[in-house]
Amino acid sequence: MTDCLIVGFNDSNFEGYVDMVKGMGTDSGGFRDLNLAYLDYDNRPQRSLDLLTHFYYQDNSGPRRPFSNTDFLWPVVTYLGTYLHRRGLTFDYVNLPALERDKLKDKLLSDDILTIAITTTLYVSMHPVMELIAFIREHNQTAKIIVGGPYISNQPKLGDPVSLQRLFSYIGADIFVISSEGEAALVNTIRALKAKDSLAKVDNIAYREGNKYIVTGTSIESNPLEENMVDYSLFPREEINEFVTTRTAKSCPFSCSFCGFPARAGKYKYLGVDLVERELDAIREIGSVTTVTFIDDTFNVPKERFKEILRMMIRNNYGFKWNSFYRSDHGDEETIELMGKAGCEGVFLGVESGSDVMLKRMNKTARQKDYIKAIPLLRDAGVTSHANVIVGFPGETLETLQESIDMIESVKPDFYRAQLWYADPVTPIWNKREEYGVQGSMFNWSHDTMDCHTASDLVEKMFVGIEGSIWLPQNGFEQWSTFYLQRRGMSLEQLKTFMRCWNALIKEKLIYPNKSESDPALLEAFRKSCQPDRSARPDMQPIEVLSGARYMEAEQYWANEFRSAPSSNLSVLREQLSETSDERASIPCRIERASLDEIMMEFDASSAEVLLVAYTILLSQLIDSEEIVMLANLRGTSGVIPLRLSCRWGTSFGQLLRETRQKIAAAQQNKAYALHIVTNAMRMTMLGSTTPVFTAAFEYEESETEQTASLNEVLQNYPSVLSSLGLVLDVKRREQNIEMSFSYLKNWFRPQTVEQLGAYLATLLTEIPGNPNFVVGESALESDIREPAIDVASHAGEEFNL
Repeated sequence: MTDCLIVGFNDSNFEGYVDMVKGMGTDSGGFRDLNLAYLDYDNRPQRSLDLLTHFYYQDNSGPRRPFSNTDFLWPVVTYLGTYLHRRGLTFDYVNLPALERDKLKDKLLSDDILTIAITTTLYVSMHPVMELIAFIREHNQTAKIIVGGPYISNQPKLGDPVSLQRLFSYIGADIFVISSEGEAALVNTIRALKAKDSLAKVDNIAYREGNKYIVTGTSIESNPLEENMVDYSLFPREEINEFVTTRTAKSCPFSCSFCGFPARAGKYKYLGVDLVERELDAIREIGSVTTVTFIDDTFNVPKERFKEILRMMIRNNYGFKWNSFYRSDHGDEETIELMGKAGCEGVFLGVESGSDVMLKRMNKTARQKDYIKAIPLLRDAGVTSHANVIVGFPGETLETLQESIDMIESVKPDFYRAQLWYADPVTPIWNKREEYGVQGSMFNWSHDTMDCHTASDLVEKMFVGIEGSIWLPQNGFEQWSTFYLQRRGMSLEQLKTFMRCWNALIKEKLIYPNKSESDPALLEAFRKSCQPDRSARPDMQPIEVLSGARYMEAEQYWANEFRSAPSSNLSVLREQLSETSDERASIPCRIERASLDEIMMEFDASSAEVLLVAYTILLSQLIDSEEIVMLANLRGTSGVIPLRLSCRWGTSFGQLLRETRQKIAAAQQNKAYALHIVTNAMRMTMLGSTTPVFTAAFEYEESETEQTASLNEVLQNYPSVLSSLGLVLDVKRREQNIEMSFSYLKNWFRPQTVEQLGAYLATLLTEIPGNPNFVVGESALESDIREPAIDVASHAGEEFNL
């Protein structure tokens, strides 16, 4: 009999996970956080390494080894297996059940298994665990399923006994280990089951009895690291392969107010240098290891111990590379120099904030100056750095967040990630929630200075706007993946190109959330970045269009463009109709082609330019304003761009035409992020600008074969903008023919009103030919035109001088 089958990390059905999180609402903090980590491709959500696997093996008939963030022998397997073995119990394991379903099924069906152990170390929800339990129950009804780890040990602190019973029943395991460590509880449970003793005698567990769970007594469990070091000889070398994860300490000596880990893990304890050396010697003996990940939260604390470890590693010349967490305030120039010489290739920096005010609130001992000093030193030593930032912690403001952005842009860590603050009841800040006005929990919260929706928007702002550092996704990809991909054949530069191309696809998804397919140029660049072993290199020009630098330029341009934008807009013409539907209608507008051709020749202008300027004059006179705000979709050239056009009465038609051309050219340079910025009221307010109201639009299509999106297609991503467009002049040029119509909201205008608008536009175009000094505002038709549209409709003949 196998006493315990250990199950490693279950990378569960990602599509199901996305659906579950999306069910919380696409505006929820949880979904917006997840949304930055996947792309819809081939009719399903896929993460970066999923698509890397797809494109890497494209046109390649050889054996496939999927790229996976879980591609190593999990420490829960090596540690728990060793722990059980030393206590006289037998074990077996399935390392990656998602990739080894057949192997797991065979063991469940053919082996005599007493217990199956599932840990929750890296799970943020029970979805992967419940998926595993369902699979196990399908193929084996006798083995007792035991679930433990931090997710389970936290539950008694979060709810009452009734809620705990409900959760355990929902998950469906036979036994739960409720302990910050739990190894001894697992051993005692297995021994009790083997002896057919009562589980009531085993501390720190809950076991099923009938329709409820019996929670046993509690006791403090301690499993010293020095007595429980991994015995790698118990595992086949080919399964250990290149990557080993190890730890030299337990818990953390600090008490950051956003983190509940020290409270769960107990007092900070660490191995002596001699024992660390013994561990690394054992890893070298495996013979295949190229990369070691130290998972200690504070590997470089105490500082002098860390320096001794580094000197020992240099002396022993192990030959493998390693990575770890690093606390910048507990290092110095000598430490970092030693790290480089000892084979360190990267560190994870829990920066959390670039604001000293926020760092103090978080009870962090580090300050901005520590990061500013450490990151360049790490770069000089050949050590890559990843900076992690928390957005929205109580007390966070737009100003403190800007300090974080400025710091990252200043010191330029190789990689970074910003994540939404998680309001966890087991963290120290929870005890001060009333002081900060914290309401809600998890990813759904608000406090005195911010809420989760604002913070999510700021996370997205960092994602699209930061240029000096590369964003790393979280789900399916971690900092560890950067080392893994280099072992799989990517150079560091190719890896960075891969991430830039991936991030461009995600940026496009943010800008056009309802777009069904990615831009072909962006997708092709990403495809080539997934094939570093081939000669073709990605074209980075489409990626550059969505770069952080271009975003920041666009932010400033659009903020300046719409600062103090006129409040007057087409809604002042809206008629008092009983119609409530948002249905649109269309009425043809006929103009004299000869007049249009004459204007085009006289001013050396295109038909699109002439008609746009004439339309601007029309709107200006109708709403009695010298400034017009509209959307223009010049398909085939500029695409959809917001415009703020000056139509000063007394300006000549030629001058207005020149100014409009300049506005179009400037807008075109910043169009990629245009609607994403100007439709976001919070972001425009942050920039000291106003959010424009678009009630009018101009659409020009040159050819039926034009591939660019129509105005209506683009605005599907911005439904509030689409629903506010009262009037659209739609122009279609077909060789020598021009078809024009006014599209309008039926609950805004009567058909007669729109017909008269078309008549006025046609008449206006007949006045310009032969009059190069035609002055805006001095048309023979302008005397009575500046009145509400309802009057225009009822006195059409008089108003338009027809």
